[in-house]
Amino acid sequence: MKISSILSKDFTLLTNNLNIEYEGCYATDLLSAAIKSANPNNLLVTIISHSTTIALAIMIDLKAIIISENRPISNEMIQKANDESIALIQTPMKTHEVIINLFQRGLI
Repeated sequence: MKISSILSKDFTLLTNNLNIEYEGCYATDLLSAAIKSANPNNLLVTIISHSTTIALAIMIDLKAIIISENRPISNEMIQKANDESIALIQTPMKTHEVIINLFQRGLI
């Protein structure tokens, strides 16, 4: 699936990576759990809006990150995601609402 298919009034792309493709999804607020269980090319859904989330994405080859609950995202984090070709999306939804929404739209 392409990142562009996720975007709507509730999902805002913060990076320049509109055409990135992802396969599957993993949701967690424990980055150590993502290291253990997320698969390469996954989309990560989390509330952790810190540069370590980008480092994690690089380490396990995640293609995109959705930051839930409108957590503040620094310009540094956005720039690092752009530099590494990782799509960074922000939403006001809670993590479980993101998963339900993506599932109902057939995106995961």
